[in-house]
Amino acid sequence: MKTLKRILLGFVIILSAAALFWFGRFKVEDISAHKKISDINSYMKTVDDIKISDNVNVVAIGEAAHGCKDFQELKLSVLKKMVKDYDFRAFALEADYGECATINRYIQGGEVDIESIVKTFSFPIYHTKQMEELISWMREYNSTVSEGKKLRFYGFDMQNPETSYEFLKNYCISKGLTSAEEFDKNLDCIEKGEVSPESAKAVIDFVTGLKEKIGDIDVANADDRDAVFELNTVRQSMETFTKRDESYYTLRDGDMAGNIEDILDIEKRIGSGRIVIAAHDGHIAKVGNGYTSMGAVLSNDLKEAYYSIGTDFWKVTDNIKVLEKKKRSIQSFISADPLAAQARFAKDKYYLLDFADIKEGSSLYSLINSPLRMGSLGEGYTWMMRIVESSYRPKALPVSLYDAMIFVYEGEPIEIIQ
Repeated sequence: MKTLKRILLGFVIILSAAALFWFGRFKVEDISAHKKISDINSYMKTVDDIKISDNVNVVAIGEAAHGCKDFQELKLSVLKKMVKDYDFRAFALEADYGECATINRYIQGGEVDIESIVKTFSFPIYHTKQMEELISWMREYNSTVSEGKKLRFYGFDMQNPETSYEFLKNYCISKGLTSAEEFDKNLDCIEKGEVSPESAKAVIDFVTGLKEKIGDIDVANADDRDAVFELNTVRQSMETFTKRDESYYTLRDGDMAGNIEDILDIEKRIGSGRIVIAAHDGHIAKVGNGYTSMGAVLSNDLKEAYYSIGTDFWKVTDNIKVLEKKKRSIQSFISADPLAAQARFAKDKYYLLDFADIKEGSSLYSLINSPLRMGSLGEGYTWMMRIVESSYRPKALPVSLYDAMIFVYEGEPIEIIQ
């Protein structure tokens, strides 16, 4: 009996020591990363200080956590800066084209209340006061300028094709492209949420045929433009549906990059040819984490015309969806990013760092060219993240991912409008 007790006690001691070592090393990382960088204050800027070259026509603003209010506010701050100083006239969001087309109609003067229009989004992370403020600002801006100067709102994602159903049905029937019966027969699986590999293929064939019937369009005509784009994103959605392995991420990001380039082409014909895009950091980064990111495609295709602004937090209290459950949770995380830790020395505890400004040979230059812990939170929380902390704070070289970054010392959670 005594021998058994000794064995159990030894086992407990070993487990305790292992746990102490495991979690202790994360704490050591946090303490080390929190030290002040000697020359950081001389490089701190704000959104108002952003400078881009004349050949940049796509500015991307990322978010390290979807459920953080501060990153949602940055979308509007960057958009205002680009509209005011660089004549940008379009904003594109990581959301489905169909729902964003509805929001665009509101921005052009449609008569709907703002709370209803925000709930057009399929993703609840956009049912916020911050998104209301962005949309309201674009609508108000449009009321003060001529037709040729108005702003437009686009989506470049394809995960919720059902948001295109009603518009596409009315459009295709009114143009004599199909009948109500034929449309419902082919697309009801989307409306009912009953998509299978077989029905997905049928949808792809059907919408491809409809797009061919429409043929060439005048992109200045909003309805024609929206119809062609929404048929395309419905097809993309069905194609990504058939990919449930790692290739899904590359396919989706590739499609989103292609959609942005198509939007850019439209804006070159009807606007200033410049757009602000907003998505998670992982999408706008010029190097993907294990797959080819949207930002990697855009950087390769657009070269210096693509300008990417990543974000990070030191500590964030995040409103995050619980993995595989229909509920959300408020959780706090620390990134261990030494650059984000410096935000405590900045005014309002946030700052922008333009990597092109940093002098070679400085301590800061060495840091941004070294692998750093950086926060990255999507829409999926599990308790395992507390054990495998590298799952939400992977290491990466900041300069390889972005042209600039905005760091927030302590981010607050979004409040979802019910």
